[in-house]
Amino acid sequence: MNEPIQLRIHFPETFHFSSSNTKYPITIVFDSQHERTYPHIIHSFDLLTSESQIPESIIIGVPFTMHNRLYFTSNQKKQGDSLSGIERMERFLFSELIPKFQKENKANEFITLIGHSRTAFLVNYLSANPSNKVSIGIALSGFFEEDTLSINTFQEFLSESSNFPKKFSYYFTAGTTSEEENYLKQYRQLNSYLQTITLPKNVKTFFQETPNANHISNFWVSIPTILMDAYAPYNSILNLWFDQKLKKETIANPVDEFKKDIENVNEELGVKLNPNLTQLFSLSSNYAYDKKDFKTALDFIQLGISYYPEYLDFYVDMIENYKSLKDIQKVKEYQKILKEKTLKATYFGEYTKEDILKSLEEK
Repeated sequence: MNEPIQLRIHFPETFHFSSSNTKYPITIVFDSQHERTYPHIIHSFDLLTSESQIPESIIIGVPFTMHNRLYFTSNQKKQGDSLSGIERMERFLFSELIPKFQKENKANEFITLIGHSRTAFLVNYLSANPSNKVSIGIALSGFFEEDTLSINTFQEFLSESSNFPKKFSYYFTAGTTSEEENYLKQYRQLNSYLQTITLPKNVKTFFQETPNANHISNFWVSIPTILMDAYAPYNSILNLWFDQKLKKETIANPVDEFKKDIENVNEELGVKLNPNLTQLFSLSSNYAYDKKDFKTALDFIQLGISYYPEYLDFYVDMIENYKSLKDIQKVKEYQKILKEKTLKATYFGEYTKEDILKSLEEK
């Protein structure tokens, strides 16, 4: 980019507790400089993740300034430069930023881009890349420009199966207020075209008109609904268990059944996702307290440990379940493990170091 940039990095709750083999999707949110809008977006991610509506992801907020916002989202070139601003932004994202997180910060290859207005145009431009590096493109109150990326070019791109060796989802929304009129007009045109064709099998599109939303409101109001739709199969796992599976008399191997559910979602979405803390603790608690099946509860906790070996709450639950089984040897074994991990721990979840050490002293 030939200039410094200060990013906003949000790691998942489990990030510092996870194994080196546990990888996370990357979500890039453009326009993180919006001090009022950006916190709403981040809180949406937090809430939906805690409710197991969506999987954890690494969120990277990319800011723009009043001086570079047009340049980095257009084909403008600085004097003597062979690259345009939007080409520099593309190289920054896919040759510098994303590879760095994949190499150093447990990120996988599932990339979601979220942009609004000019940066929604940037999402459109980056999504229409034959290299197919974007998994989910979310363009809110966006548009198309004839000289850089026309709407016809984008339509042709979405129509061609050879452009999509892997799954791609495209979400676009616009408000219905007067200031959204031009964005809504172009998006209606795009949506009308998409209704007349058979999309490639790896492509999913979703259009929504946001009633009464003004230009800025449509940015953050649209995101929760889109995220819930994009990851609907993931959220359905826990819903299916509590609505149907836990009501069965027996399940031959509940943990294997759960792992199979995760694998099916991974195949449907085209990404390897991790079990959510809410999923793991909800199922282990149900088996322990409702079914009195402490062995299965332990199996779910052990699955959690395989992904997040330094998440101390798992060991607290291990001890409690072994107490219920009256396995004193295992209780002492995991009390020792928990004490050692607590003394070495740098990051904490619900429990503080003092709380855990105090609990270990109690009989």
